[in-house]
Amino acid sequence: MKASDFIVDFFIQKNISKIFGYIGGMVAHLTDSIYQSDYIEMVNTITEQGAGFAAEGYSRVTGKVSVAIATSGPGATNLLTPMASCYFDSTPVVFITGQVNTFEYKKFPEIRQTGFQETDIVSMAKPITKYAVLIDDIKNLRYELEKAFFIAQDGRKGPVLIDIPMDIQRIDFDFSKARSFYAPCVPQNEIDLKNIIDIINSSKSPIILVGNGVRLSSAQQYLRDFLDKTQIPVVESLLGLDCVPSEYIYNLGMIGTYGNRYANIALSIADTILVLGSRLDIRQIGANTSIFNNKKIIHVDIDEGQLKCSNLNKITVNLSIDSFFQQLCQKELNINITNWQSKVLQLKKKYPSTEDLDGNKNLPNIIIKKISEKLNNDDVVCSDVGQHQMWVGQSLVVKEHSRHLSSGGLGCMGFALPAAIGASISGARSIVISGDGGFQMNIQELEIIKRRNLPIKIVIMNNFSLGMVRQFQDLYFEGRNASTVHDYSAPDFSLVANAYKINGITVRAEDLTDDMINDFLESNDHVLINIIFEQSTQITPKVLFGNTIDKMHPLISDEELEQIKKEEL
Repeated sequence: MKASDFIVDFFIQKNISKIFGYIGGMVAHLTDSIYQSDYIEMVNTITEQGAGFAAEGYSRVTGKVSVAIATSGPGATNLLTPMASCYFDSTPVVFITGQVNTFEYKKFPEIRQTGFQETDIVSMAKPITKYAVLIDDIKNLRYELEKAFFIAQDGRKGPVLIDIPMDIQRIDFDFSKARSFYAPCVPQNEIDLKNIIDIINSSKSPIILVGNGVRLSSAQQYLRDFLDKTQIPVVESLLGLDCVPSEYIYNLGMIGTYGNRYANIALSIADTILVLGSRLDIRQIGANTSIFNNKKIIHVDIDEGQLKCSNLNKITVNLSIDSFFQQLCQKELNINITNWQSKVLQLKKKYPSTEDLDGNKNLPNIIIKKISEKLNNDDVVCSDVGQHQMWVGQSLVVKEHSRHLSSGGLGCMGFALPAAIGASISGARSIVISGDGGFQMNIQELEIIKRRNLPIKIVIMNNFSLGMVRQFQDLYFEGRNASTVHDYSAPDFSLVANAYKINGITVRAEDLTDDMINDFLESNDHVLINIIFEQSTQITPKVLFGNTIDKMHPLISDEELEQIKKEEL
């Protein structure tokens, strides 16, 4: 069998029906084998980066390994950004790059290149993949495919890279005689939960921090059953937002630098924090972590290295979240937190994300709330990176089966549109929420929406600036808006959409009505709505550097904050 045909058959056996990519000379054999298959299809994007992000979106929505391919040289290097995104956000994607023929490799280390577009992509990708390998012998192809596919899903999930020279792809070989990869079964640890149960039972103000690890281990239902039983309040990281529906009364939403004020205050008051699959990074708990010194923190994560990476005093549990709940549900819990439940509801009512401290309306948050309230139960919201991402984090209404995708660890502008394409290829209706800066990063992928008639709605929150950095400049650089306002511009996005034969609408934020939102969302037709905000629009509240996370700008008085914390539970 021809090697490229074997690769396609391998993925078919793994129940993969879509491969995202961009054609090039060094993957011509592989793409030809895909096109000849009746089962598997190549989704052709406009850039290799678009293909990588689309594969990431597809994997995150389906929960399966996905595949992205590109040619050598610039095709391969264009995949590095989505590789890094998948690595930091633990998404299992198999990246396959073509490489020059083995006889074209550079023979001497002191020269830069022999073959046209020859690039050592494996060395570049190793720090941002779980595994990266060059196939230099046809006898190793089966073994390395099986190994890479296993590694992508084993333990903490993530991307892998297989670099395949063109002459290897076209070889005929009897793969039934090739060596195969054997993956040993490693059972999860049994842990003694008595101490953890005692801590939870004795806690007066417990809280659960939900991270991406809950979704990655398919533990959402375990978590929801646990919440139904205990009614413990929850907060979430950005990537943990869609694990708990907003209708759960004690769901306080996102914490952190740009989190909800009531969520941050609740976290600062809690005496016990159960952390489920979250990194406890600086964006979540701040640079000043003094408020966590006297708390009991139980940190559950599948990544042992991540558990060690913290100065906080905590109990660590090295398990996947589903395994942790499987063991926890066998134990008896006896908690009484009625006063604590009342307190978090009071905080939620007192400091809503849709109003500032003076009762003025936060228009961006109101718009996000209104749009997400009207979404279908199983829609996928793909937010880009910028101010709008934080407005989504603060005010998104999560439905029972809805999803939220965003670039968390890497924070890559240009993520949302191709990720939504991948999500829609899986069969879901997708809603892109982007800013004027982020949307221009991969704006060319609009072409796929029309070409494939994808059910994608696009919301651009446009304040004609790179608002996240502009807000930073306003705070720390005396309003010198270099590169964020000065020498920056955005086009008329509705006209750009029209050029791609997509219906485009422009409206000022204050003129956006409920009827307009209903019209925008009522069908599966692709529509872009360009919402114009004042250039000075800001994210509020925000933790300024050096403050603990309960002290968010604009500040409430120290007296008010102390009074909240002194109230008896």
